[in-house]
Amino acid sequence: MKLLVCLLLALTAVISTKADRVLLLVDNLNVRETHSIYLKYLQDRGHTVSLKSADDPSLALIKHGEFIYEHLILFSPSVEEFGGSINVQEITKFIDGGGNVLVAASSDIGDAIRDLATENGFEFDEEHTAVIDHLNYDTVLDDGKHTTIVGDS
Repeated sequence: MKLLVCLLLALTAVISTKADRVLLLVDNLNVRETHSIYLKYLQDRGHTVSLKSADDPSLALIKHGEFIYEHLILFSPSVEEFGGSINVQEITKFIDGGGNVLVAASSDIGDAIRDLATENGFEFDEEHTAVIDHLNYDTVLDDGKHTTIVGDS
């Protein structure tokens, strides 16, 4: 959750100010309530946000050879396999075609996100690991493990 907040702030730089279509894939549809302020922010900026379960069988990024969305947000770190026609190759094609992708991960990362990362030049460490920083952790929000990292603006 803490990592997600940081990533939400980073998304502002990724998504342009023109009205674009955003596909938001989630592990749990509760995101509609837990991230309502963020979703409203995107909509207030003129974006059309489609929030769907990451394993929805009707998912697609491309229809009739055209991209359906300009942005893809993956708030589904534990997904093992995407639904519909979405897979690692299709997301990579989307990226290569100019689409923006934001991926939120956690220490419980699924195969789909792990494979997507590998295909695009980065990798996640072993399962159930986290980044630890003993110097730059949030002294208020951290639970003592120093995994809630604070970065300079």
